[in-house]
Amino acid sequence: METLSLEKTQEIVQAVQGLYARKDPAHDLEHALRVRSWGQKIAVEENANIIVIELAALLHDIGRSGTVEKTHAESSAGLAETILQKNGYSQEIILQVKEAVIAHSRETCEPQSLEAKILYDADKLDYVGAVGIARLFSLAGSLGIPLFGENSCESFYHERIKKYEQYLNTDSAKRYFRPLFSYMEDFWIQIKKQMT
Repeated sequence: METLSLEKTQEIVQAVQGLYARKDPAHDLEHALRVRSWGQKIAVEENANIIVIELAALLHDIGRSGTVEKTHAESSAGLAETILQKNGYSQEIILQVKEAVIAHSRETCEPQSLEAKILYDADKLDYVGAVGIARLFSLAGSLGIPLFGENSCESFYHERIKKYEQYLNTDSAKRYFRPLFSYMEDFWIQIKKQMT
């Protein structure tokens, strides 16, 4: 399966570095690179277009500081189109990347294409396990969110992350998700014990 060349990857990374530098620490360039890695793994197993997934992963959160009248996914898709056009990608690739980016958070629409489903799954896999815990506490620290109680790390975990598996699209992602989620469950059991 064809993947992005190192040169093409560097072009996109260079184009988005400044955009990601303004994001919260849970949605930075490192997050995008991890989502790309998850996406590559799943794409190989699910026989999907790796290039579309790689590009969508690198670009999926660049619009988080976008305009208030759009969701971050819509802002990201618009910026992605501009970046991909400037870097000479075909209209077909651009449309597939935009579709995946718009659907990655399910704010606007459900993912339809296999590539959009894989981007969604890869993004969620980066919020479970040890990395997921680190991201959650990093975000909480930057926003001043408490560990426990209403509107806390704990409530985000129970209200959102615990429900991720039911929305995963691919068997591959579900298989990766379960041990990572189990680690996270154990963490919350241990932290609750330590707090009492």
